[in-house]
Amino acid sequence: MYAKCGAVDQAFNVFQKLPEKDLVLWTSMITAYGSHGQALEALKLFHEMLQINVKPDTVTFLAVLSACSHAGLVNEGCLYFNQMISEYGIKPRIKHYSCLIDLLGRAGRLHEAYGILLNTPDIKDDVGLLSMLFSACHLHGNTELGERVARLLVEKDPDDPSTYIVLSNRYASVNKWDEVRQVRLKMKALGLKKNPGCSWIEIEKKIHSFFAEDMKHPQAEKVHECLKMLTSHMEKDELPAS
Repeated sequence: MYAKCGAVDQAFNVFQKLPEKDLVLWTSMITAYGSHGQALEALKLFHEMLQINVKPDTVTFLAVLSACSHAGLVNEGCLYFNQMISEYGIKPRIKHYSCLIDLLGRAGRLHEAYGILLNTPDIKDDVGLLSMLFSACHLHGNTELGERVARLLVEKDPDDPSTYIVLSNRYASVNKWDEVRQVRLKMKALGLKKNPGCSWIEIEKKIHSFFAEDMKHPQAEKVHECLKMLTSHMEKDELPAS
């Protein structure tokens, strides 16, 4: 309960006072540290657990890998991932691979992550992991690998416009205008459109939703008049560039 509320220190105080600690308690405390940005404390606790011969399971390793992922501890995450397989004979699940791909992607080790995806039959078709790597390619500006991952994504999930949009934007950022045109033509041929942006506000216990370029709201005209007025005020108040 303390951990869920963010009171990790109080949770640890309770944990310390318990006369007997089973694997569930150890894992819960490791998870609490990891999910609240205290990865080093989580790993320290994990090692203490191993020293008293409490054997970790798949959930424990997920907590450890997640802690490494949140803190960007790439080498440690890879070490524990391999340890999970080689020393404890635990077969990684999608969530374990998700932590690993996220770690490698954030660190810019994109080809390493790509190799793991391609060479692991259980995950090579997973759209979520491919999307994660595709985002990492975009983040690090790797258009060449991003294009390869995008092709795989399109094969697995051809109706998702987001892949095409991100790829088009990536091409545009490096002035590959022919490729931009080809991607957009393909989107048009498939009838794909970018989902419109949406925002909402609650006024007097009533939710008002607004979509980009949508005039269906009963007070749409008044809303747009107000927006024009606000825009006009902002333009007048804008300081000249120095």
